[in-house]
Amino acid sequence: MRPFSLRVFVPSGDPTGVLIATRDDGIGKATIFSRALLGEVKGRKEWNLPGVYLLVGPSRLYIGEGDPVGKRLEDHAAKKTFWERALFFTAETRLNKAHIQHLESKLVKLAQEAGVVTLDNGNNPQTPALGEEEYAFVENVLADLLLMLPLLGYPQFEASQTAVASVDEESEAPNASATGKRRAVYSALPRGLVFHSTSKDARATIETVDGGVLLKAGSTVAREPAPSFDVWMPKYAQLRRQLIESGVIAAEGGQLVVKQDQFFSSASGAATVVRGVSSNADGWISEDGKSLGDLLRQWKQKTP
Repeated sequence: MRPFSLRVFVPSGDPTGVLIATRDDGIGKATIFSRALLGEVKGRKEWNLPGVYLLVGPSRLYIGEGDPVGKRLEDHAAKKTFWERALFFTAETRLNKAHIQHLESKLVKLAQEAGVVTLDNGNNPQTPALGEEEYAFVENVLADLLLMLPLLGYPQFEASQTAVASVDEESEAPNASATGKRRAVYSALPRGLVFHSTSKDARATIETVDGGVLLKAGSTVAREPAPSFDVWMPKYAQLRRQLIESGVIAAEGGQLVVKQDQFFSSASGAATVVRGVSSNADGWISEDGKSLGDLLRQWKQKTP
Protein backbone atom coordinates (compact mmCIF):
# COMPACT_ATOMS: atom_id res chain seq x y z
CA MET A 1 0.00 0.00 0.00
CA ARG A 2 1.16 3.53 -0.77
CA PRO A 3 -0.57 6.91 -0.42
CA PHE A 4 -2.34 8.22 -3.49
CA SER A 5 -4.81 10.89 -4.57
CA LEU A 6 -7.97 10.21 -6.53
CA ARG A 7 -9.20 13.05 -8.75
CA VAL A 8 -12.79 13.18 -9.95
CA PHE A 9 -13.58 15.45 -12.90
CA VAL A 10 -17.20 16.47 -13.59
CA PRO A 11 -17.31 17.47 -17.28
CA SER A 12 -20.88 18.82 -17.17
CA GLY A 13 -20.58 20.52 -13.79
CA ASP A 14 -23.44 18.32 -12.52
CA PRO A 15 -22.23 15.96 -9.76
CA THR A 16 -25.00 13.51 -10.69
CA GLY A 17 -23.77 13.42 -14.29
CA VAL A 18 -20.85 11.67 -15.94
CA LEU A 19 -17.75 11.43 -13.73
CA ILE A 20 -14.16 10.84 -14.82
CA ALA A 21 -11.87 9.47 -12.11
CA THR A 22 -8.07 9.26 -12.31
CA ARG A 23 -5.30 8.42 -9.87
CA ASP A 24 -2.42 10.83 -9.46
CA ASP A 25 0.02 7.99 -10.17
CA GLY A 26 -2.21 5.84 -12.35
CA ILE A 27 -2.15 5.07 -16.07
CA GLY A 28 -5.85 5.09 -16.93
CA LYS A 29 -9.21 6.55 -16.07
CA ALA A 30 -12.60 5.33 -14.89
CA THR A 31 -15.74 6.71 -16.51
CA ILE A 32 -18.83 6.47 -14.28
CA PHE A 33 -22.37 7.15 -15.44
CA SER A 34 -26.01 6.23 -14.92
CA ARG A 35 -27.96 4.26 -17.50
CA ALA A 36 -29.88 7.38 -18.49
CA LEU A 37 -26.63 9.10 -19.51
CA LEU A 38 -25.43 6.44 -21.93
CA GLY A 39 -26.05 8.75 -24.89
CA GLU A 40 -23.89 11.46 -23.35
CA VAL A 41 -21.00 9.04 -22.74
CA LYS A 42 -21.03 7.98 -26.41
CA GLY A 43 -19.52 11.30 -27.35
CA ARG A 44 -16.38 10.76 -25.27
CA LYS A 45 -13.17 9.39 -26.79
CA GLU A 46 -12.93 6.73 -24.07
CA TRP A 47 -16.01 5.11 -25.64
CA ASN A 48 -13.87 3.93 -28.55
CA LEU A 49 -10.96 2.50 -26.52
CA PRO A 50 -10.39 -1.04 -25.22
CA GLY A 51 -11.71 -1.33 -21.70
CA VAL A 52 -13.15 -3.42 -18.91
CA TYR A 53 -16.53 -2.48 -17.45
CA LEU A 54 -18.97 -3.07 -14.59
CA LEU A 55 -22.76 -2.95 -14.85
CA VAL A 56 -24.35 -2.56 -11.43
CA GLY A 57 -27.91 -3.09 -10.26
CA PRO A 58 -29.43 -3.13 -6.75
CA SER A 59 -28.06 -6.62 -6.01
CA ARG A 60 -26.46 -7.77 -9.24
CA LEU A 61 -23.20 -7.17 -11.04
CA TYR A 62 -21.98 -7.91 -14.56
CA ILE A 63 -18.31 -7.68 -15.54
CA GLY A 64 -17.17 -7.55 -19.14
CA GLU A 65 -14.59 -6.28 -21.61
CA GLY A 66 -14.79 -4.75 -25.04
CA ASP A 67 -12.58 -3.46 -27.80
CA PRO A 68 -13.95 -0.90 -28.19
CA VAL A 69 -15.72 -0.88 -24.84
CA GLY A 70 -18.56 1.33 -26.12
CA LYS A 71 -19.99 -1.26 -28.49
CA ARG A 72 -20.39 -3.78 -25.67
CA LEU A 73 -22.03 -1.19 -23.41
CA GLU A 74 -24.47 -0.26 -26.14
CA ASP A 75 -25.40 -3.92 -26.61
CA HIS A 76 -26.01 -4.33 -22.89
CA ALA A 77 -28.18 -1.23 -22.78
CA ALA A 78 -30.54 -2.99 -25.18
CA LYS A 79 -30.35 -6.52 -23.76
CA LYS A 80 -29.74 -6.21 -20.01
CA THR A 81 -32.31 -4.38 -17.94
CA PHE A 82 -31.07 -4.86 -14.37
CA TRP A 83 -28.28 -2.31 -14.31
CA GLU A 84 -28.66 1.27 -13.17
CA ARG A 85 -25.06 2.48 -13.10
CA ALA A 86 -21.94 1.57 -15.02
CA LEU A 87 -18.21 2.12 -14.83
CA PHE A 88 -15.64 1.39 -17.46
CA PHE A 89 -11.87 1.64 -17.24
CA THR A 90 -9.62 2.58 -20.15
CA ALA A 91 -6.04 3.68 -20.68
CA GLU A 92 -5.26 5.25 -24.04
CA THR A 93 -2.34 3.46 -25.82
CA ARG A 94 -1.62 1.35 -22.72
CA LEU A 95 -4.32 -1.36 -22.57
CA ASN A 96 -4.75 -3.88 -25.38
CA LYS A 97 -7.17 -6.76 -25.94
CA ALA A 98 -5.14 -9.26 -23.91
CA HIS A 99 -4.84 -6.80 -21.00
CA ILE A 100 -8.56 -6.17 -20.73
CA GLN A 101 -9.32 -9.89 -21.03
CA HIS A 102 -6.95 -10.47 -18.12
CA LEU A 103 -8.65 -7.73 -16.08
CA GLU A 104 -12.10 -9.15 -16.85
CA SER A 105 -11.10 -12.67 -15.82
CA LYS A 106 -9.50 -11.54 -12.55
CA LEU A 107 -12.40 -9.24 -11.63
CA VAL A 108 -14.93 -12.03 -12.22
CA LYS A 109 -12.97 -14.39 -9.95
CA LEU A 110 -12.57 -11.73 -7.28
CA ALA A 111 -16.29 -10.93 -7.32
CA GLN A 112 -17.10 -14.63 -7.00
CA GLU A 113 -14.71 -14.95 -4.09
CA ALA A 114 -16.12 -11.88 -2.34
CA GLY A 115 -19.74 -13.02 -2.70
CA VAL A 116 -21.08 -9.54 -1.99
CA VAL A 117 -23.59 -9.47 -4.87
CA THR A 118 -25.06 -11.88 -7.39
CA LEU A 119 -22.83 -12.08 -10.43
CA ASP A 120 -24.75 -11.95 -13.70
CA ASN A 121 -21.92 -13.44 -15.77
CA GLY A 122 -22.85 -16.79 -17.27
CA ASN A 123 -19.28 -18.01 -17.73
CA ASN A 124 -15.84 -17.82 -16.17
CA PRO A 125 -13.56 -16.03 -18.66
CA GLN A 126 -10.00 -17.38 -18.74
CA THR A 127 -6.89 -15.24 -18.49
CA PRO A 128 -4.91 -15.02 -21.75
CA ALA A 129 -1.27 -16.04 -22.00
CA LEU A 130 0.97 -13.06 -21.22
CA GLY A 131 4.71 -12.65 -20.98
CA GLU A 132 6.28 -11.94 -17.60
CA GLU A 133 6.58 -8.19 -18.14
CA GLU A 134 3.07 -7.80 -19.57
CA TYR A 135 1.64 -9.92 -16.75
CA ALA A 136 3.30 -7.73 -14.12
CA PHE A 137 2.05 -4.58 -15.85
CA VAL A 138 -1.60 -5.62 -15.99
CA GLU A 139 -1.53 -6.97 -12.41
CA ASN A 140 -0.35 -3.54 -11.28
CA VAL A 141 -3.22 -1.97 -13.21
CA LEU A 142 -5.63 -4.37 -11.49
CA ALA A 143 -4.26 -3.57 -8.04
CA ASP A 144 -4.65 0.17 -8.69
CA LEU A 145 -8.18 -0.33 -9.99
CA LEU A 146 -9.19 -2.32 -6.91
CA LEU A 147 -8.03 0.54 -4.70
CA MET A 148 -10.07 3.03 -6.73
CA LEU A 149 -13.34 1.11 -6.91
CA PRO A 150 -14.48 1.34 -3.25
CA LEU A 151 -13.78 5.08 -3.24
CA LEU A 152 -15.99 5.45 -6.32
CA GLY A 153 -18.88 3.58 -4.71
CA TYR A 154 -18.14 0.07 -6.03
CA PRO A 155 -17.37 -2.10 -2.96
CA GLN A 156 -18.28 -5.43 -4.60
CA PHE A 157 -14.69 -6.73 -4.38
CA GLU A 158 -13.82 -5.65 -0.85
CA ALA A 159 -14.48 -8.94 0.94
CA SER A 160 -11.64 -10.59 -0.95
CA GLN A 161 -9.19 -8.05 0.44
CA THR A 162 -10.13 -8.85 4.03
CA ALA A 163 -10.01 -12.57 3.40
CA VAL A 164 -6.39 -12.74 2.32
CA ALA A 165 -4.67 -9.55 3.39
CA SER A 166 -3.55 -10.71 6.84
CA VAL A 167 -0.10 -12.26 7.05
CA ASP A 168 1.25 -13.88 10.21
CA GLU A 169 4.08 -12.41 12.20
CA GLU A 170 6.61 -14.81 10.67
CA SER A 171 5.96 -13.65 7.09
CA GLU A 172 8.48 -11.78 4.94
CA ALA A 173 9.54 -8.81 7.03
CA PRO A 174 9.47 -5.19 5.77
CA ASN A 175 12.93 -4.12 6.98
CA ALA A 176 16.42 -5.42 7.52
CA SER A 177 16.18 -5.40 11.32
CA ALA A 178 13.05 -7.55 11.33
CA THR A 179 14.52 -9.82 8.66
CA GLY A 180 17.62 -10.36 10.77
CA LYS A 181 15.54 -11.14 13.83
CA ARG A 182 13.48 -13.67 11.90
CA ARG A 183 16.63 -15.35 10.59
CA ALA A 184 18.01 -15.51 14.13
CA VAL A 185 14.83 -17.24 15.34
CA TYR A 186 14.99 -19.86 12.58
CA SER A 187 18.73 -20.34 13.14
CA ALA A 188 18.07 -20.97 16.83
CA LEU A 189 15.68 -23.85 16.07
CA PRO A 190 17.05 -27.39 16.08
CA ARG A 191 18.01 -28.50 12.55
CA GLY A 192 16.13 -31.30 10.87
CA LEU A 193 12.69 -30.82 12.44
CA VAL A 194 10.04 -32.04 10.00
CA PHE A 195 6.54 -30.59 9.58
CA HIS A 196 3.68 -31.41 7.22
CA SER A 197 0.83 -29.40 5.73
CA THR A 198 -2.33 -30.75 4.10
CA SER A 199 -4.91 -28.62 2.31
CA LYS A 200 -7.08 -29.55 -0.68
CA ASP A 201 -4.71 -30.85 -3.37
CA ALA A 202 -1.54 -29.75 -1.52
CA ARG A 203 0.46 -32.22 0.56
CA ALA A 204 3.77 -30.72 1.57
CA THR A 205 6.69 -31.27 3.94
CA ILE A 206 9.28 -28.83 5.25
CA GLU A 207 12.45 -29.30 7.27
CA THR A 208 14.12 -26.69 9.48
CA VAL A 209 17.58 -25.56 8.34
CA ASP A 210 19.88 -22.68 9.16
CA GLY A 211 17.98 -19.41 8.63
CA GLY A 212 14.73 -20.90 7.36
CA VAL A 213 13.11 -24.07 6.05
CA LEU A 214 13.43 -26.41 3.09
CA LEU A 215 10.30 -27.32 1.14
CA LYS A 216 11.03 -30.96 0.42
CA ALA A 217 11.08 -32.62 -2.97
CA GLY A 218 8.00 -34.77 -3.53
CA SER A 219 5.66 -32.24 -1.91
CA THR A 220 2.64 -31.19 -3.93
CA VAL A 221 1.29 -27.65 -4.16
CA ALA A 222 -2.18 -26.32 -4.97
CA ARG A 223 -2.87 -26.45 -8.71
CA GLU A 224 -4.78 -23.15 -8.69
CA PRO A 225 -4.03 -20.29 -6.26
CA ALA A 226 -6.82 -18.19 -4.80
CA PRO A 227 -8.29 -15.71 -7.33
CA SER A 228 -6.94 -12.80 -5.30
CA PHE A 229 -3.45 -14.27 -4.86
CA ASP A 230 -1.76 -12.12 -7.52
CA VAL A 231 -3.39 -8.97 -6.19
CA TRP A 232 -2.75 -9.23 -2.48
CA MET A 233 0.31 -11.51 -2.39
CA PRO A 234 2.22 -10.40 -5.51
CA LYS A 235 5.67 -11.31 -4.16
CA TYR A 236 4.68 -14.92 -3.53
CA ALA A 237 2.65 -15.13 -6.73
CA GLN A 238 5.75 -14.11 -8.67
CA LEU A 239 7.93 -16.58 -6.74
CA ARG A 240 5.45 -19.38 -7.42
CA ARG A 241 5.49 -18.61 -11.15
CA GLN A 242 9.30 -18.53 -11.17
CA LEU A 243 9.50 -21.92 -9.46
CA ILE A 244 7.11 -23.39 -12.02
CA GLU A 245 8.91 -21.81 -14.98
CA SER A 246 12.30 -23.04 -13.72
CA GLY A 247 11.03 -26.59 -13.24
CA VAL A 248 11.48 -26.65 -9.45
CA ILE A 249 7.71 -27.21 -9.40
CA ALA A 250 6.41 -29.28 -12.31
CA ALA A 251 3.18 -30.91 -13.48
CA GLU A 252 3.13 -34.64 -12.88
CA GLY A 253 0.16 -36.99 -12.86
CA GLY A 254 -2.37 -34.18 -12.65
CA GLN A 255 -0.55 -32.55 -9.73
CA LEU A 256 2.07 -29.84 -9.23
CA VAL A 257 5.04 -31.56 -7.63
CA VAL A 258 8.15 -30.07 -6.02
CA LYS A 259 11.03 -31.71 -7.90
CA GLN A 260 13.91 -30.55 -5.69
CA ASP A 261 14.33 -29.11 -2.21
CA GLN A 262 13.61 -25.37 -2.16
CA PHE A 263 14.78 -22.95 0.56
CA PHE A 264 12.37 -20.40 2.13
CA SER A 265 13.35 -17.81 4.72
CA SER A 266 10.05 -18.34 6.54
CA ALA A 267 7.60 -21.19 7.03
CA SER A 268 4.74 -18.83 6.23
CA GLY A 269 6.33 -18.03 2.86
CA ALA A 270 6.57 -21.74 2.08
CA ALA A 271 2.96 -22.27 3.16
CA THR A 272 1.75 -19.35 1.04
CA VAL A 273 3.41 -20.70 -2.10
CA VAL A 274 2.19 -24.24 -1.39
CA ARG A 275 -1.42 -23.27 -0.74
CA GLY A 276 -1.70 -20.33 -3.13
CA VAL A 277 -3.26 -18.14 -0.45
CA SER A 278 -1.95 -16.07 2.47
CA SER A 279 -0.89 -18.60 5.11
CA ASN A 280 1.13 -18.74 8.32
CA ALA A 281 3.39 -21.16 10.15
CA ASP A 282 0.57 -22.60 12.25
CA GLY A 283 -0.45 -24.88 9.37
CA TRP A 284 2.82 -26.83 9.57
CA ILE A 285 2.31 -29.74 11.98
CA SER A 286 4.87 -32.26 13.25
CA GLU A 287 4.29 -36.00 13.59
CA ASP A 288 3.52 -35.54 17.29
CA GLY A 289 0.88 -32.88 16.51
CA LYS A 290 2.88 -29.77 17.39
CA SER A 291 2.57 -26.57 15.33
CA LEU A 292 5.67 -24.88 13.94
CA GLY A 293 3.95 -21.56 14.58
CA ASP A 294 3.80 -22.29 18.32
CA LEU A 295 7.44 -23.38 18.32
CA LEU A 296 8.52 -20.21 16.51
CA ARG A 297 6.70 -18.00 19.00
CA GLN A 298 8.39 -19.80 21.89
CA TRP A 299 11.85 -19.34 20.38
CA LYS A 300 11.07 -15.76 19.39
CA GLN A 301 10.54 -14.90 23.04
CA LYS A 302 13.96 -16.35 23.85
CA THR A 303 15.75 -14.54 21.03
CA PRO A 304 17.00 -11.03 21.98
